[in-house]
Amino acid sequence: MKSLRTPWIYSPKFDLAAIIGPPVMVTLVVLIFGHQMANIQQPTWLWILLVLGIDVAHVYSSLFRTYLDSEEFAKRRTVYLLVPALCWLVGVGLYLWAGPGAFWTCVAYFAIYHFVRQQYGFFMLYRRGEPTGGFEYRLDQITIYLTTLYPLLYWHTYPRAFQWFSDFEVIRIPWTWPEVSVRFVYLGCLAWFFWKEFRKPQFNVGKVSLLAATAAAWATGIILFNGDLTFTLINIVSHGIPYMALVWIYQYRKIEKVGVERNRFLKFFQWRYVPIYLGALFLLAFLEEGVWDWFVWKEHASVFGATHVQLSAVALAWLVPLLTMPQLTHYVLDGFIWRVNKKSGREVRAVID
Repeated sequence: MKSLRTPWIYSPKFDLAAIIGPPVMVTLVVLIFGHQMANIQQPTWLWILLVLGIDVAHVYSSLFRTYLDSEEFAKRRTVYLLVPALCWLVGVGLYLWAGPGAFWTCVAYFAIYHFVRQQYGFFMLYRRGEPTGGFEYRLDQITIYLTTLYPLLYWHTYPRAFQWFSDFEVIRIPWTWPEVSVRFVYLGCLAWFFWKEFRKPQFNVGKVSLLAATAAAWATGIILFNGDLTFTLINIVSHGIPYMALVWIYQYRKIEKVGVERNRFLKFFQWRYVPIYLGALFLLAFLEEGVWDWFVWKEHASVFGATHVQLSAVALAWLVPLLTMPQLTHYVLDGFIWRVNKKSGREVRAVID
């Protein structure tokens, strides 16, 4: 009988429900109902749930890991103060110099990079304790990257009926041979990865499940189905829910280690306050999207009212980067707060610092 070994982020129940479960469940929903989804427009209630409740909300969950945590903020005060300002000013410069199209292209590709890196980070959480050098380590790295990069390559090669952002289109690859070549490499790495994992005397459920869930979600959302709703559903759910869960459980685990006496902010991270946590994130998301709708998009009058303000191109050049600043700050700071620490042999500081 093969023994099990998984360095869970918190516990099997929590991880399977909040980290690995969301991409699995949403992929199953799309596989079952995807063809029906292709024929319907996204209803307003689902837009509220996906965009406000998960997509934009998960960006603001970073606040509870950084700015609202006085101890964490004190550690990196300069970084936390400079990054938002730089994101805004660089955005303004790009918008004015290169135009809205180039601005949104850069934002979109930064978002894509962030999504790819999140799956890599979660994967490394589940393989911590294993050797960080040698062939198997490199195979693990290559395979988890290919679970996201190969579908992205497919998207850049063949026309798709969805977009990552409004006013954004991926850069087209005019040849099919890169996709075909990488496809065989990807399938070979997948087969090799699962073969080596199932041959080990101890089976790492978390690592294998996370990679399989990532591969299934990205392939289903981008390759198997070619619809805006199916892509949006998988993209948002499989990325946003695990991130919000990771932020919350990180602070919850600190209660077990240091108690609430040293850091009263941690009192908020108790199970009975989860609805307040989610409600606060939704409120912040609602406020941001309301400003977007009033001044820029003007698409959801039924949600935010018919208050629409027409701004000049110069005003938009300052406002649009300001509204994307929380999102870009979230992407940048992600590289600091969940950084891998290879020198000490501690894989990811997220759960063990």
